[in-house]
Amino acid sequence: MAKKEELEPCVRCFKMPDENDKYCTDCGAPLQNRCFDAHGPLKKGCSFVNAKTAAYCAKCGEPTLFNLHGLVTPAYPTASRPNVWLGKFL
Repeated sequence: MAKKEELEPCVRCFKMPDENDKYCTDCGAPLQNRCFDAHGPLKKGCSFVNAKTAAYCAKCGEPTLFNLHGLVTPAYPTASRPNVWLGKFL
């Protein structure tokens, strides 16, 4: 028999979620730190579940939901956007 995943409190407001919740019902924060690389017509999408402290996806390098919602602060904010800092030199 598979072990049931334990519920963890919301990282923003610490409310305990219900079993099927994907977002906190009090503050709207995502409950899992998934990759934000969404499925589209030209790509499969990632949706890898990362550690709660990850600002960028460990599988593909795209920002995580916690990063986009301001729940984690990346050490290097422009790390996955090279054109932002390369533009200064071009």
